[in-house]
Amino acid sequence: MGLFSDSAPRLPSNTIELAAGQVFVPAAGWYYFKPGRVCNVQRYDPVGELWRYAGDELAAFNSFYFDGTNVRIANTSGCVVGVQLTTAGSGYTTPPTVTAAAGSAVFQAIVGGAVSTAATIAVAGSGYTYPPLLWIEQPPQPGIQATGYTTISSGTISAVTITQQGAGYLFPPNVAVINDFRDTVGSGGQVTVALTGSGTVTGVLVTNHGNPITSGTVPALTFSSGSAAGTAIMNWGVQSVSISAAGAGYTSAAATVNATGTGGYITTTPSYLGAESAVSLERYRPATLVVATNSSGGLVTPVAIVDPGQYQSVPTPAIDAAAQNYSTLGTLTFVMGGNPGAFYLSPAQVGQQ
Repeated sequence: MGLFSDSAPRLPSNTIELAAGQVFVPAAGWYYFKPGRVCNVQRYDPVGELWRYAGDELAAFNSFYFDGTNVRIANTSGCVVGVQLTTAGSGYTTPPTVTAAAGSAVFQAIVGGAVSTAATIAVAGSGYTYPPLLWIEQPPQPGIQATGYTTISSGTISAVTITQQGAGYLFPPNVAVINDFRDTVGSGGQVTVALTGSGTVTGVLVTNHGNPITSGTVPALTFSSGSAAGTAIMNWGVQSVSISAAGAGYTSAAATVNATGTGGYITTTPSYLGAESAVSLERYRPATLVVATNSSGGLVTPVAIVDPGQYQSVPTPAIDAAAQNYSTLGTLTFVMGGNPGAFYLSPAQVGQQ
């Protein structure tokens, strides 16, 4: 079994490197797979019509089945992976076109049909030992499925919390109350939901992450009509590091200082809960850097980037000097963008997966 989906002759290989923004679709079959630090597995979501994160970048070898079409390996480092909707606008009858100032990502705006956060407990049920699961029917495609959870008190459902209001519902969705797997006694709970968001943009999907952006600037988003607005959610990595201030007194000439970036995640309030539409599309992970010192105990380049990390926006660098003796704290400057990444992929023998 070969790794490639096309019919051209290829030499066998176990290791493939993807440049930032590239994707690879293996031929159908079982594989031993290790994604590395910047590549990950994605599965196609037919409801949202987008690719969703489905693996752990730092995982050990796993057995994974690729179907040749709907499962791929992607390096989205430096690319737009989601949108935080910050202004829903009003008066929309058709979805506006959304474009980014850089990166050529492709977007799909969704108008109306979000689940209201005020869910109704129609029947509280009885005998619940554990809070039952809440399943909310998916919307037509393209759409964002709503999610939520229940809370119990004295064996009955006492509250329902909507965590993702979803987008694109045409009618109030069906809601199922499902017992926790450990609960064989509880029964009878019923929950209903209503819709909100008519005439507003309730979500924006990234259907294609486009090309990496190397400027370190989060691209502005433009909506073709109305007053809706949003912020691009990036999958930044640290591309390079410069010394803004060397500081002084760091241990000795042979010492190193571990450095990590702080922040780097979206903090703006969304118009609708969960409306960033980026659930499981990107994982936040601080970078790991090693900075050498000179004879005066000051920080010097080059800085070794052990792990470029993953950031939703541009982080503020901070040196972790807790274990170091220093007289003057040094500072760093990050250049954010995309990074290449290698992954290991080897066909599994029949019966070994």
